[in-house]
Amino acid sequence: MEVNEIDWLRWQRLVNTVAEMFNAPATFINQANIKGIEVIIASERPGTRYAPGGHCGVDTNIYCHHVVKDAKELYVRDASTDGKWLDNPEYTEDNYASYLGMPICWPDGSVFGTLCVLDTHPTDYPETYVNALGVIKEVIDSDLKHLYRENQLLTLSYTDPLTLIYNRRGFDDLMSNTRELAKRLNRQLVLLYFDLDHFKATNDRYGHQVGDEHLKTFANTLKHNSRTCDLVARWGGDEFVVLIHAESLASVSLFNQRLANALTELNTQPAIEYSIGYAIIAPSDTRDNQTLLDIADQQMYTQKQAKQTTNPHR
Repeated sequence: MEVNEIDWLRWQRLVNTVAEMFNAPATFINQANIKGIEVIIASERPGTRYAPGGHCGVDTNIYCHHVVKDAKELYVRDASTDGKWLDNPEYTEDNYASYLGMPICWPDGSVFGTLCVLDTHPTDYPETYVNALGVIKEVIDSDLKHLYRENQLLTLSYTDPLTLIYNRRGFDDLMSNTRELAKRLNRQLVLLYFDLDHFKATNDRYGHQVGDEHLKTFANTLKHNSRTCDLVARWGGDEFVVLIHAESLASVSLFNQRLANALTELNTQPAIEYSIGYAIIAPSDTRDNQTLLDIADQQMYTQKQAKQTTNPHR
């Protein structure tokens, strides 16, 4: 599950409150994912040395990895007294000698990530402080539980019944949240707009059953060639949209090439062809969603018109 619907400002306030309560230079909410441990919320204090989007790989010996692996609280009062932290860059490079962290969990008990407090000096927190951090951890757990339930309820209303990917409503609602998350993490997005070529002719010649199979095949191929953090939707009819995290414009060409190759390998009869347009969304982009969709749609239409001019009998 993605966490696009989280109230990020609320989580930021919680993290800042913890940092002030512990008088600690750094407090974080981290997510455990394929990158390792990734910072998603960081305290806004001078001593906070990691920013949202930063991460440590799965093989790096950092405090949070032990919390995630063991799914339990970890309190390191003074890292200098335990040799296991001698290769921990948080201690050896950033001088975080004290660590108190707790696992944040999904409703099924699996670990989402950590809530943690770090200090450059040894600490001896009273039990009341540790308990207070546990209460705040439970608040965050509750947010994830609410998110899970909301996603379960929205699954039907957000899903296209034919292709089983997001429908227009689902995509439209989640696009704004995805943009907000990308802005926080300073990541670029690209909106891709697809339209199947010759779809009406396929329906007329082969029947709607074949047309429906083409729609399902194209949707499945789009989904298979996208990452879990990308949004994939049927916009309506034979139009599809995808919102991808893209570091550069080269990502568009790479995505397009993967998709075209995958469709060619399927060898459907008739072949599934498409036109594509896109709009680049920088983290600071203030244009509304509809404007971006219109830009990508127009670019797609221009490509489709060029094809028809080149091959007027197709």
